[in-house]
Amino acid sequence: MLKHESYSFSRLFLDHNIEFFFILGINESDNFDEFWDGRLIDVLGYAVIYNDLETNEQKNYIYLINKKNSEYDKVIKFTKLFIQQMSLSEKFSDRENFTVLKTDVDQRVVHKPYKDFIKAIIKNEIPDFT
Repeated sequence: MLKHESYSFSRLFLDHNIEFFFILGINESDNFDEFWDGRLIDVLGYAVIYNDLETNEQKNYIYLINKKNSEYDKVIKFTKLFIQQMSLSEKFSDRENFTVLKTDVDQRVVHKPYKDFIKAIIKNEIPDFT
């Protein structure tokens, strides 16, 4: 397993009550030339910011892809910081509550409509997502 020198987040989906991001790890590699810097990007999991319209609470989910030798502690740490920065909620508790789950959904290519892909990951944790 390659060590990741940094983490990045790429939004796949946004609507009135859910934001869905890929959690990306960028590896350290010295394999570079003038056309390519040699870095590979691994999808490590998914981050979901969900606004429950009934309770008016924000819920934050981190889905980690089951991979051997993954640095889950670092991934969770940086994902929590990212979600806290992305949160528009004025409630401190909305930026501090996280549910961390594992998933086996690991796709490199996602086609529209994205909702079927997202539903395969979030399953029943977010019941209002249609």
